[in-house]
Amino acid sequence: MSDYRKKKREEEKERLMNEVLNKRRDMNTSTDAKIELRTKAEKNAETIDAISKEVNQTSSFLEKGIAGTNDLLKRADESFEALRKVLNNQQKELNTLSEENGISNDEIEKLQKDIVQEYGLNVEEVKTVKPLNSAETFAQIEEEAKKKVVVEEDTLRRMCNAFRRPYVMGEQGDRAKNVILISGPNGSGRHETLAAVVRAMYERQMILSDEVYTIDMSLYQSNAQEQIFMQDLYQDLSGKGAVICFENFEVGSPQFLRMLDSLVVDGRVKLNKRYVLSKGVLVENQTGLVKDAVDSFSAKGKYLVFITTKGTKAVQNAFGAEFLYHVLDTVSFASLDRERAVQIIDRKAKELTERANDQLRLFVKFTDEAKAWIADHYDKTNGSDALTEIFQNIYIVLSQQALEHNFNYGTEAEIKVADGELSAQIFAAVIPLIREKNSSAEIEAVNKELDEIVGLDMVKDYIRSLQSHIQMQALRKEQGMKTSELSKHMIFTGNPGTGKTTIARLISRYMKAIGALSQGQLVEVTRANLVAQYVGQTAPLTMDVIKSAIGGVLFIDEAYSLYRGKDDSFGLECIDTIVKAMEDNREDLIVILAGYQREMAGFLESNSGLKSRFPNIIHFPDYTGEELRKIAVIQARSKGYEIKEDALQPLEDYFTAVQAINAAEAGNGRLARNVVEDAILKQSKRLVANPGDAMDELRLEDFDLTVTAEPNRK
Repeated sequence: MSDYRKKKREEEKERLMNEVLNKRRDMNTSTDAKIELRTKAEKNAETIDAISKEVNQTSSFLEKGIAGTNDLLKRADESFEALRKVLNNQQKELNTLSEENGISNDEIEKLQKDIVQEYGLNVEEVKTVKPLNSAETFAQIEEEAKKKVVVEEDTLRRMCNAFRRPYVMGEQGDRAKNVILISGPNGSGRHETLAAVVRAMYERQMILSDEVYTIDMSLYQSNAQEQIFMQDLYQDLSGKGAVICFENFEVGSPQFLRMLDSLVVDGRVKLNKRYVLSKGVLVENQTGLVKDAVDSFSAKGKYLVFITTKGTKAVQNAFGAEFLYHVLDTVSFASLDRERAVQIIDRKAKELTERANDQLRLFVKFTDEAKAWIADHYDKTNGSDALTEIFQNIYIVLSQQALEHNFNYGTEAEIKVADGELSAQIFAAVIPLIREKNSSAEIEAVNKELDEIVGLDMVKDYIRSLQSHIQMQALRKEQGMKTSELSKHMIFTGNPGTGKTTIARLISRYMKAIGALSQGQLVEVTRANLVAQYVGQTAPLTMDVIKSAIGGVLFIDEAYSLYRGKDDSFGLECIDTIVKAMEDNREDLIVILAGYQREMAGFLESNSGLKSRFPNIIHFPDYTGEELRKIAVIQARSKGYEIKEDALQPLEDYFTAVQAINAAEAGNGRLARNVVEDAILKQSKRLVANPGDAMDELRLEDFDLTVTAEPNRK
């Protein structure tokens, strides 16, 4: 044999050996491991060392008995399978090498045998490795998942079959491995079951990662978010994770839903622009033709999972019938019944007991009465999520006790029911365990401020009625009964200074205190904050404002200015965006529109959906002279002054006269404030001239009560 042929033979042998070695190494190391360059001698030394370790491990397995033997056989099967694939993939290359360089078939066969014999195998063993038995494997996955989740047996089997499908049918070109629809109410175990199956597949090296990528389509409701959506979708499609989960697609932007539809139906999304990767980020190409430009996304190798609480009807409304045709597996989860709730409670009680023992040095014991109390009182509409929240609250309260008392290891904490409430007894102390979302102190403070507000009795009664309604709905939730969501969006009509903004601020605090809102902030805006000056900018601007208000109250003053006629396309776009956002965030957002009574009536006609979404129209009447006098007294006291008795009636007469002329222009409550502030300035001049006078008194002579126009007389 010529030197050239010998050299080629050695090079090819070295290449194949390295590839086999790397394949074996990949099965036992993280895919994130760094690549290092080593000499051939170092590689050989490492190979010898690895073989030696494996021999030692084999002896250890044999000593440990059947369990170790089974694990060894499993690893051997995996190695054989990987080696078989490598050899088969190289056959064509070896044939090409033979033709180009004149290497005989005998030499090629010898080369293959040399590689196999390097690892102590023979060719027959490699050729007879059996493929994955998907039925047996997924039966094991199902049994393993049963230990981690509490769902109906048929539901779990459907989930496993959905992930097994591509192993039976085979993959279909560039399409996704499978498209799966998961439906069911909140807290029915959808996410936990999905995660358990994916984890079990990862542990069997069937997929590269146990991570489930989640894309929340409610975050992409505006076409202006295209760049962000494209980046997020590309990152998940090109990542190691095999599962991409799409949630809240019912409220996503139609443009992005069409992209997902193409991904499912065609297996690929053709982009209307070219993109390039810049430092790992997908950005639009601005420089013309470039190498490795991204002009489409592929679903190949991914499981696409769509999760909904509304069933197939919601899917068809969002995507269409063609999309549903490509959904090969639908997994429906049932609401949590009491039997399964009790199983979850038992499991979570055990987990909390172990966690408290390890972290808090507490020996926790749940009484049967405590478990029954939890089963009776958790929020049935949120299922297992509500149970998780209860146990998390228990742990938080126990950890607070551990912080304060520094318990000795093994201190007992009995979880029981005391005075009708879930409690923990530690020594002689009985500690309530349920952390209420409402704040009795804040409710009391808001009610006190409401009492101090002059007038507006009808407004006050309405606000207080909301608390009774929300409390009753919470009780219905505990019993698993249907709840009627009361629309909390409002329209405030009335002239300036009648207390609309003040009441809106109290409502935001009140709703937070009773648990109807998660944050309780008030975001006050006008048209200038919502409507842009250029095409395509209004919807994103409006959505940014709405996002800042989620969890609280969005107060739009002079809301009628949003609509300036049918030709005001920007204003109409803003209104449409607000209406959609109200529907999508109805559980954690209150929108209050404020303005003049007549103008607001016309505004409601600008959008057919406005009237039905704002059933609560509250009119703020102009203040009477008596009410303004009371407001003036409150304003003065807040600044550290008392109005003398002899000035009160003249003040009331003055306010009555001014309001009768033009209450809208007079300013109502602002009129009282301005009068008091003017009196304080005049009092300062009087005190300079008469330093012995009381500094906290406002006398009649300090007020300018001149009426500059005659009242209207009709």
